[in-house]
Amino acid sequence: MSVVRPEFGPTLPELLGPRIRAWPRPARIALAAVAALVVLLLLYAVFKPEGATARKRAVIVRTPVAFNFVYRRPFAKEQPQGRETARVGSQTQTFAVRPLQLPAYQGDAAGFLPLYAAQQEAAMAKQYPDFVWRDDGRANINKQQGFEIVFQFRGDDGKTVYGRRIFLLPNVTSRTGADILVTAPRSPAIVHADDVGHNGGLKTALRSFRFGTERP
Repeated sequence: MSVVRPEFGPTLPELLGPRIRAWPRPARIALAAVAALVVLLLLYAVFKPEGATARKRAVIVRTPVAFNFVYRRPFAKEQPQGRETARVGSQTQTFAVRPLQLPAYQGDAAGFLPLYAAQQEAAMAKQYPDFVWRDDGRANINKQQGFEIVFQFRGDDGKTVYGRRIFLLPNVTSRTGADILVTAPRSPAIVHADDVGHNGGLKTALRSFRFGTERP
């Protein structure tokens, strides 16, 4: 019995069913195979793992601080700027790494890095137009400890850009590490300041960052 009201006429299966059943058996089998393939492709498109259609590429830097990470399209390698030793990005987003050299301090980094970050924040307020501090706190990437500043500023086009700057160390007593900067304009994928580095290509690069030259 059809679930469609009579005034709307027969459904598509009701129209095509008799015709398909009249096809030769090989043709019906071929049609069923095509339908199954379409369903599998749709399921793969919905549930495919992140980056499955984009091959990941590795960046390995050996000096002055050894580290590595991976990125995927639409990100591509870019020319490092200033003291940067690695930079990848898209037309709008950037992931850049500079060597971090801390002054002498006592104890472990958990006590010193907030003070160091406060100094850097003051410098950033002069560097970025309409700089706004949004958050800060401890950072942990692949069990590597550090401290981060989340902020926003006005881009060259006048639009809001979100940023995350992370001071990362290989262990809690190190003075040498990585100064990581990720930036992305506000968009449907980057709605809040805390989203930067947690979505898309920036997420891939940031979550894969490790000190040393060996990939897991």
